[in-house]
Amino acid sequence: MHHRLIKITLGLVAVAATAPTGAWAYPAPAPEPAPQAQQESPYKDQGEYDLANAAGKETDPGKKLDKLKEWEQKYPDSKLKSARTLMQAQALLGSAMAAYGKTTPPELLDSGQKAAKQILDNLDNYFAAGAKPAGATDQQWADARKTFELQSHSVLGWIAFAKKSDPEAETEFKKILELAPDSAQVSYWLGSVIIRQKNVARYSEALYDLARSLTVTGANALPPAAAGPAADYLKRAYVGYHGDDSGLDDLKKQAAGAALPPAGFHIDSVAELEAKKFGDIEAFNKAHPDIALWRQIRDALKGEQGDTYFGTVKGSQIPPENIGTFKGKVVSVNDKDLVVNVDNAGGDATLKFEHALNQKAINAGDSLEFKAVVESFTKEPYMLTLSVDDPKEAIKGLPDNAFSSAAPTKKAAPKKAAPKKK
Repeated sequence: MHHRLIKITLGLVAVAATAPTGAWAYPAPAPEPAPQAQQESPYKDQGEYDLANAAGKETDPGKKLDKLKEWEQKYPDSKLKSARTLMQAQALLGSAMAAYGKTTPPELLDSGQKAAKQILDNLDNYFAAGAKPAGATDQQWADARKTFELQSHSVLGWIAFAKKSDPEAETEFKKILELAPDSAQVSYWLGSVIIRQKNVARYSEALYDLARSLTVTGANALPPAAAGPAADYLKRAYVGYHGDDSGLDDLKKQAAGAALPPAGFHIDSVAELEAKKFGDIEAFNKAHPDIALWRQIRDALKGEQGDTYFGTVKGSQIPPENIGTFKGKVVSVNDKDLVVNVDNAGGDATLKFEHALNQKAINAGDSLEFKAVVESFTKEPYMLTLSVDDPKEAIKGLPDNAFSSAAPTKKAAPKKAAPKKK
């Protein structure tokens, strides 16, 4: 999940939205040429001069693009064709960057996304060797292209992140890190979107990315106000996945060496460590009957007959008395819901309460035990939602001030036992 304490850093890429700037960026419309110098004017006629002048003075990116398009339609073979193309690229970048760091309105995000994609689709055209201004060096021209490419991917990554289009955001963040490896905030976001997809098989990669965000130094490091909460979040996520913080320092050292983890990178989960400890699944299930039952219910619900099986489980209180309670760790708290990690570090149980929870009293990583009534489920990502009628009886481990008001104390009506999958 995205750590809520990390604030958006709009200085993700240390380049200006209007880059490249300088005398070579695009020529300002020249003064009306004197009659004796008419043959040297870059403008075909007064009409072209007026269009170029209007486009150059326009500050709104959308309106500038409209004026440039009109200039292009009326004077397709202009002597200033290359300069006009660069002006179009700059206007598109301005339109794209207007959406960066924003979450609304939707039309702003859509227009920014469209502009960024247009830039990337036409980079070869915008930055062709023949389009390079006379006053620019080859290195400046290459740097300008990289700037446009980097900022366009930054906009696309941010917008996908804001829209919770996590696979798309992940792709864009990785492209940014290929261009600018020392981007701490991007590494943090990348780890966050991988965790948000709740695929426990990829948590090793996510933990690496989070660790990487803390090892970047210099201008692109996390600001001090964000670094502390980020470190706390990494430790909680690491311990929740691995079982303890052993190996965390080594992870940070490894992450300092490269922006992305090497192929095959893996950190053992607590379940894998337990499996190795017991040697076989049968021994593990005997030692952990609660986890064995949880996995049995999960696999049945995710199977082809999951909806049918759910009909037999819905309304059941789990686990049965012979098992007692499920054990888990808090992942997040939201109003009357508590997301818990029973067998998935990203959370695979949502406990619903009648009274609002005191979010300041409950911390991610806190251990608890629970029994509750099956209410609903989703297959992908898997989440079992359960209701808690009497938290004093059904929950162990929550602090005394876990609720913002007095929680109900009535004894829940007996629930039917959860049937086992045949």
